[in-house]
Amino acid sequence: MTVLVIGATGSIGREVATALLAGGTRVRALVRTREREELLPPGLAPVLGDLRDEHSVTAALTGVDAALYVSPHDPDEVRMADLFVTACDRLDVRLVFAGVVLTAPSRSARLATETLVRTFLPHYRGKLRVARRVAAAQREPVLFGVANYFQNDEVIRADILDGRYGLPTHHNGLNRIDLRDVGEIAARALRDPDFPAGTTALAGPESVSGPRAAQLWSEALDRPVRYDGDRQDWSDALARHLSGPKLADFRRSYGFIARFPLPAPARDIAGTTALLGRPLRSYETYVRDTAERWNCEDPSRSGRGGSYPPS
Repeated sequence: MTVLVIGATGSIGREVATALLAGGTRVRALVRTREREELLPPGLAPVLGDLRDEHSVTAALTGVDAALYVSPHDPDEVRMADLFVTACDRLDVRLVFAGVVLTAPSRSARLATETLVRTFLPHYRGKLRVARRVAAAQREPVLFGVANYFQNDEVIRADILDGRYGLPTHHNGLNRIDLRDVGEIAARALRDPDFPAGTTALAGPESVSGPRAAQLWSEALDRPVRYDGDRQDWSDALARHLSGPKLADFRRSYGFIARFPLPAPARDIAGTTALLGRPLRSYETYVRDTAERWNCEDPSRSGRGGSYPPS
């Protein structure tokens, strides 16, 4: 079969595409420019185009069996999603979505969550409209609400290596998940036409606080890493590495995360584990794997007595 991946150069899309390729699936990716094409994982077939352009979307979807949609950080995200879902309906392509989705066990819980989002996360309103549009697709769409993911730490890689962990997190913890696990689950949904339609919350195995994250990075890098998420200027770290709508999204989201503990219900953890078919990767495992990769990429920063003491 052939699968189209939207967002293949981004965090979620890249892991889904990698899992699909590992399973022998032909993967096509829609990219805006030749420069973005160079960022694709090896083995993907690029299609140049734009989500705002109906002809580009139709060309990318023609001949594919299923498509992954990850909404970009863009003010026009709702219109782009509508155009894409309409094209999937017209071409009979099954749609899998990963992103911001409200999942709740009851109508009252869902309404309470929606009120919380409208009050504290107004920038998510467009994202929730995107999810509702995907849910209305004709061919039994699959929607995954993805917990905060471990790989967000890589946005502040330079700061971590310099001894500072600045992503604010409530001291009672935040449920987080490894995108490698998300990639495997979403790839299965894309390959398997019998994968249950509907909305599923993907949760990680544990809740992680900011101080705990700093501690684990310190152990993995074998040098001190302090937690800076309680500082008033915590968002300066994000501004050093992000810009535009993505920076605004991260600032607002982590401002919320700093104020509220966000554990995952046990049923979501159990359900995610069942979909994966093995134990979920822990945050500690992710940190160790990533620290090893960083050290391989830059040996001068590895081992005891590294050349980059914390500032």
